[in-house]
Amino acid sequence: MIRLKLIKKSLICAGVTLAIVGCATTVPHGKYVDGTHEVSAKGKKSLITLNVEVNEGKITAITTKSHNETESLFLNAERLLTKIIANNGHENIDAVSGATFSSNGILKAINSLPRTDGTQAEYVAVGSKDDSNSDDFKLKWSIQPQLGMVIGDYYYQEARFRQGHMGSMLVVVDSANPKDVILAEFNESGRPNYYSRLYQDVPKRMSEYNFSMGKKKGTAWVQSALTMEKLMVAQDKLTFELNPDYDPKLRNKLKQANRLKYADIDVVAGASNSVQQSMIPLTAKIYAQINGDGTQEKFYQNAEKLLDSKGKWTGITAVLRLVVDTKTKAITTAYYDEIFADEKTQITDASLKKFYRQSKYASIHYVEPARIGFNVMFDALNVHLQAGGSLFDINDLPATGDSGSYAATGFTKRSDSWDLYLNQAEILYKQMRLDQVVIEHKHIF
Repeated sequence: MIRLKLIKKSLICAGVTLAIVGCATTVPHGKYVDGTHEVSAKGKKSLITLNVEVNEGKITAITTKSHNETESLFLNAERLLTKIIANNGHENIDAVSGATFSSNGILKAINSLPRTDGTQAEYVAVGSKDDSNSDDFKLKWSIQPQLGMVIGDYYYQEARFRQGHMGSMLVVVDSANPKDVILAEFNESGRPNYYSRLYQDVPKRMSEYNFSMGKKKGTAWVQSALTMEKLMVAQDKLTFELNPDYDPKLRNKLKQANRLKYADIDVVAGASNSVQQSMIPLTAKIYAQINGDGTQEKFYQNAEKLLDSKGKWTGITAVLRLVVDTKTKAITTAYYDEIFADEKTQITDASLKKFYRQSKYASIHYVEPARIGFNVMFDALNVHLQAGGSLFDINDLPATGDSGSYAATGFTKRSDSWDLYLNQAEILYKQMRLDQVVIEHKHIF
């Protein structure tokens, strides 16, 4: 009998009499009328019309049907759609900075959705919340390399695209099974004439660019690349079919199924142009190469967390990658970097915490204590090895020794990074010699 009363009570609460105080907790579950609704509101330049799907009183999908706002601004404002779905409504959501009018058009349209209680709240315009100076950067991504050794057949393609940006794609496959993709990595350098001088020719993957873009557009460039890379490795997938429904006019619509050129993929907004115009075409060239002439180059990488005297991680990871021509046994590419942890709290040196999710090589603002650019030092290493130099005889390279008083003459002093590099070089060299893919390199003691 008690159970029957409870059932009856729940049925009453689920009905139209939602004003009853005892049923208030069921309101969020039946907030909106089920069905597909077309709602509109005025943006800055035009009427913004949305299609909204509601199931069991909750918003489950929102797509933009039409608008004539400034496209780039509306793209920013459309980032609100996922927030509205998660929030099941527009309440307490701020406008996007730089797209306030378009944001309010979207939020006001959602406010006009028919509610199960028959009410229609008056819409109150909202402003943007500027958190560009906030130390709490909420976007998350990881730039950490795979620890230990990675070995496989090496493929690389690069080409300029879209006004001169340089895109590059690295793929490593299992030497015994070329269909097994074990590493995929995309990078892009800003074009030489980039509108912000700060990012001209700067590689985006591990630089401040992701933070700058994230605060401006709400998404970091690298997030799209990471999404695609994980897909390529998990599914051993290097080619993508063109989307037959692709409509260039809808390419920037975040919730439209046909906004991307390629079928069966979706990427975080922020680098969709880079992915479609550079990453996928470059990967297609690599796929053709794998299934054609193949490669005679082998890839070796070792990554290791740097520890302090007590065995605790300093928040920095050293990584060295070497590419060797297995026929000539010469090193064709060398890259050494020190990568900062993904979170500030993981970095023990307080002066370095601001470089989280960046690397010494790519960071714009990192200052190398040796008084010379970290990238200059290790670009010189790359040239040195390509010219047939030894992995270990590096004394002619920048900042490998004290060369005078910086205050008096501007000369450099020895960088600790060279010793860290030598440790990684020894590890890879032993493995490459074991695999008989490299000639003997002279050690200097």
